[in-house]
Amino acid sequence: MNIVKRTLKPAQMILMYAALIAFVVIALIVVSSFMQEKVQGIYKQAGDGIGGGEQLDR
Repeated sequence: MNIVKRTLKPAQMILMYAALIAFVVIALIVVSSFMQEKVQGIYKQAGDGIGGGEQLDR
């Protein structure tokens, strides 16, 4: 079995690493937004439990 060994040029490596970093950053932003929504939902449930689901009139 012949395995073809590929060598990347420096510009291709920079582009590949930039794409990888961009993918990781976007994935972290998406995950953090889902986690933030989950935490806000937990706080809302706790607040509704304390206040009996009532809201203050202003």
